[in-house]
Amino acid sequence: MANITVGDRVKCQKNGNTDHDFYAKVEKIYENSAYVTITHYDLRDDINVAELQYRAVIALKKMKVAQPTDSEKEKMQAVSAAMLAD
Repeated sequence: MANITVGDRVKCQKNGNTDHDFYAKVEKIYENSAYVTITHYDLRDDINVAELQYRAVIALKKMKVAQPTDSEKEKMQAVSAAMLAD
């Protein structure tokens, strides 16, 4: 497991809330997990991610520091500031 810190961009493995891997920004670190804001996700997870309000708590062992490639960005939905607004 890489040393993950607040502000890192990470790739998270699919979990109980999503069916596909996604990318996120780390907002807060806990003992064994991190609170993240989802930045890019598979379109097939659109409803699940919206229900999470684009945020999740993910185990540190289920993420690694990474950013989506250009080809992944074309296939994934990017979260906009409007989506994050209340």
